[in-house]
Amino acid sequence: MANRYKSYDKVLAQKFKNSKYACLYLMNIIKKEKLSLEDALRETIKAMGLKSFSNKSGLSIQAVSDFVAKRKKWSMNKISNHIENVFKLKVKLSLELQKTGGRVA
Repeated sequence: MANRYKSYDKVLAQKFKNSKYACLYLMNIIKKEKLSLEDALRETIKAMGLKSFSNKSGLSIQAVSDFVAKRKKWSMNKISNHIENVFKLKVKLSLELQKTGGRVA
């Protein structure tokens, strides 16, 4: 059996079978933990289990493990595609102006 991440939890992994739960988990970890999309995806994969993400994404467990362990970096396009396919979420990039005393920074 493959090594499990410390954050792996069988009960939590079962909850990830519900696609709505998985979507909300990923979005909440970005919003509440202020993680980047890449880091939030890593944490979500750890929580749901590498095998589960591997099965849903079509990637090998080794490819998923390499991404989670930061041995391999995925392009934003690849991250976006997997988030869309696995979680059924649309990834958008946006820019916002910083507010600094009435002038644009």
